Amino acid sequence: MIDPTVFDNLKVIVEGYIYDLDLEKEISVINRSDLIDLARMSRSYLITFSNIEKSPSSVTFEIEMKHKQLSGELQETILYPVCHIKLTLQEEINGKEYDELLLRKLKKLWGDEHLIKLFVTKEITSPIKNYQHQYQICFNTTYGEDDIEALLQIVDQSISLLRTMTR
Repeated sequence: MIDPTVFDNLKVIVEGYIYDLDLEKEISVINRSDLIDLARMSRSYLITFSNIEKSPSSVTFEIEMKHKQLSGELQETILYPVCHIKLTLQEEINGKEYDELLLRKLKKLWGDEHLIKLFVTKEITSPIKNYQHQYQICFNTTYGEDDIEALLQIVDQSISLLRTMTR
């Protein structure tokens, strides 16, 4: 039998936590992907959820274990393997002006330590004037099995932010 990797352990804990919140009707899970990239020899897991009211706003929580970490753990050459975390908050707005209050909250929570990106897109051929706003937080901190509480705190903070995004 194969021992699970750090990635597998973190994925199962975060996934279980988010699905428990879904069962409690706190959020609604709307998508998930569990990917193995054979070209890069990496793993990633993405789970997307929204408010229970099915608002046009959502959060995607991504866990990724890159090649060096994955191969190092499997070959037992890395003592403490870690994963990378990315959080994407997405909302659909009738206009391209971004949510200044949300951006300030993101900067207050994570801005000094982590990279925050904003992407504003619109389908040019669509008659609908809505824009997709994506706020992406790329965490510079890496997370291992000792950081489970920190990961669950990120999930809780993202749910709080999601509630402020609902208009």
